[in-house]
Amino acid sequence: MKSVLLAGLMLAGVASVQAQDAVVKGVVTDAKTKETVIGASVVHGPGKGVATEVDGTYNLRLPAGDYELAFSSMGYITYREKVTLAAGETRTLNVALNVASAQLDMVVVTAGRFEQRVGEVTQSVSVLRPDIVLNKNIVSMDQALDQVPGVVIIDEDPQIRAGSGFSYGAGSRVQVMLDDMPVLSGDIGRPNWSFLPLENLEQIEVIKGASSVLYGSAALSGVINVRTAYPRSTPKTRATMFVGMYDTPGHAPARWWSSNAPVMSGANFFHSRQIGNFDLVVGGNAVADAGYIGPETVPLDTLARDPLRVGEGGYDQRVRFNTSMRWRHRKISGLNYGIAANAMKSRATSVFVWEDTDRGMYRPERGTVTRTLGTQYFIDPFVNYYSPSGTKHTLRGRYFRQIFDNNNEQSNSNASMFGEYQIQQEAELFGRTVFTGGISGLQVNSNSELYRGNPEGNGRSSSTNVAAYLQMDKKIIEKIALSAGVRYERFTVNEYEASQPVFRAGATYQVLEATFLRASYGQGFRFPTIGERYITTNVGVLAVFPNPELRAERSTNIEAGIKQGFKLGPFMGYMDAVFFQQDFEDYVEFTFGQWVTPTLQNNGGLGFKSVNTGGARVTGYELELVGKAEFGKWNVATLMGFTNTLPISTTPDYVYATPAFSGSTPYSYNSTSYDPSENILKFRVQTLFRADLQVERGRLMAGVSVRYNSHVRNLDRIFVDLDESPSQAFRLQTGVSEWMKTHRSGDTLLDVRAGVELSESTRMSFIVNNLTNEVYSLRPLSVEAMRTMQVQLTVNI
Repeated sequence: MKSVLLAGLMLAGVASVQAQDAVVKGVVTDAKTKETVIGASVVHGPGKGVATEVDGTYNLRLPAGDYELAFSSMGYITYREKVTLAAGETRTLNVALNVASAQLDMVVVTAGRFEQRVGEVTQSVSVLRPDIVLNKNIVSMDQALDQVPGVVIIDEDPQIRAGSGFSYGAGSRVQVMLDDMPVLSGDIGRPNWSFLPLENLEQIEVIKGASSVLYGSAALSGVINVRTAYPRSTPKTRATMFVGMYDTPGHAPARWWSSNAPVMSGANFFHSRQIGNFDLVVGGNAVADAGYIGPETVPLDTLARDPLRVGEGGYDQRVRFNTSMRWRHRKISGLNYGIAANAMKSRATSVFVWEDTDRGMYRPERGTVTRTLGTQYFIDPFVNYYSPSGTKHTLRGRYFRQIFDNNNEQSNSNASMFGEYQIQQEAELFGRTVFTGGISGLQVNSNSELYRGNPEGNGRSSSTNVAAYLQMDKKIIEKIALSAGVRYERFTVNEYEASQPVFRAGATYQVLEATFLRASYGQGFRFPTIGERYITTNVGVLAVFPNPELRAERSTNIEAGIKQGFKLGPFMGYMDAVFFQQDFEDYVEFTFGQWVTPTLQNNGGLGFKSVNTGGARVTGYELELVGKAEFGKWNVATLMGFTNTLPISTTPDYVYATPAFSGSTPYSYNSTSYDPSENILKFRVQTLFRADLQVERGRLMAGVSVRYNSHVRNLDRIFVDLDESPSQAFRLQTGVSEWMKTHRSGDTLLDVRAGVELSESTRMSFIVNNLTNEVYSLRPLSVEAMRTMQVQLTVNI
């Protein structure tokens, strides 16, 4: 009887306390579209708050007192409001969030793995809007990244601030991610840009500088994170179709077709909607691109009727589908789980070296075309839980399968299994503090003709990567934000093992309301991939050799910058200026040389190999401007940046290899460089300018993009020696010698677009890329596309 009475008194006490609490409730919506915002954070202190439900509603029960409520969500400006609540009061507070597409309040996640304002991030970060991708009719992610300041894509390999050169797509120093998980190929560390879904894009975040603490080995020079969007309360459907053609090259004698120019066409779609507590996204893409690189030259004494149309050139044909499903648990608040998947079939070619710099500029050197039939897919299960105490638990995984059937004995396949558990907690520790910790693992199994340089010589290799990390982000007196982290990572590739701890630290100081100073230091560590160590193949007369002794490379990165927000009449945005320096040890370069004893059968033993070349340093500065404006009925948005770098070898006389031919000069930077006068690293684009301006008024849209890329000043000297060689037995006449002498400045490229809404749901656009029809090359020996013209039709439902 006493126990029953005691229980009754306790329940009455609890009920009495709850009756004295106050309640704040309401709905969070998008200020422009009026749609409800799902999963928005409503907090009243570090780690204390709730997330909005499927209908955008929230309900907070708080003791009586004074509070500052903060409402935030990805892509929106954080809204704050102070409230004083009386005991037993019920307060309704509806909030409309404004989109932060070009302001210091723009929210990013990649820098610290939690939502941060751009101004508070301690590293350099650039954000690419999804409307640029749609309006420029971008069908592959590398085309989108061409618009990001400080970034250039060469042979599929992303370079951030000249951190890497020519590597034939192997061993990226930039971690490429899709929704916070790595999407580089497991065997060679190469991105496949056309595989990444663009149809339902939230934004693209690019972190510049060493980011290995949170993102692992491949993030030596930075991170590219492609973030897809979840459905809003209103269903959305969009379909896009396009057709286009390549124009006659600016160097007319290089046109390889007679009357019918190569064409391109494609279509994509996506549909997103909410069905109760269930989110669904489906999308797809199909592209058929005849390509601007023609077939190999066929001798006139063959039986071919039309030598201009025989053989394979550069083309790309692919079909891709993707889906994402998420369930929000009805009974357990803060719990959601789901699965995403993406699959693609493709038929494409890649071209290694042009034939020459005259009539053969848009033709491949004989034997250097690789044909690939590809099958790729991934499956991503995930679980997220936001506990009542404010702890965020994330468990996610990715099974990634790639199968490439190549000619030239280059077929390869791999299966990657990635898993990560992450925990995040906000706390009040002398100011707002966010702790982020996690463990991750990656297992790769590779079976490949291409990588048969492994110890057994059978092309079967495996690699394992396990890591643990911890990072702390802290606010002090609302003006200073500090960040520090550590990661320990262990790698195994077949018989080779290596491990390394890395550290990073950074700080920002809010000098004025819209002025932020920042500084950061980060260490990097990149372990060689299976492909870099064991690749064995031939591309025409050139060979690629394995290097089982290749060591891991390390780096340190420091930078200091200032970010200044501004508002000039209706024009608002921010400017960013940063100085940076990155130093490398055991720097890995894809180097051309004589690696085996020369014979007539092995083309002189010449080819490429990944080798540790000693030390390197990249210093430079970058300026970036992001802004938007509304001039009456005119809407203007702009993104522009200028990057200047000085990438040098710090050990130019270090001998990193000895040629196979007895008596030859040992290999060092100085002995292998075309132009070693200033120690400039090979195949580097030192100066970049990027600008995009888009204007909209009513039913009309127009935009212009400008890109400047400086010319490569240095490359492997042997390319020039082979081009000028008098010996027919050891000669590769490509015209690169004259090209390097006459291309010493840079190329400016101009893209334009214009569109008109034919109805409320339909828009037609006309896009011209490389308007002035420049003949240009990012990597000497490989030419880029001439002028293209496209018509695009977009339907929104």
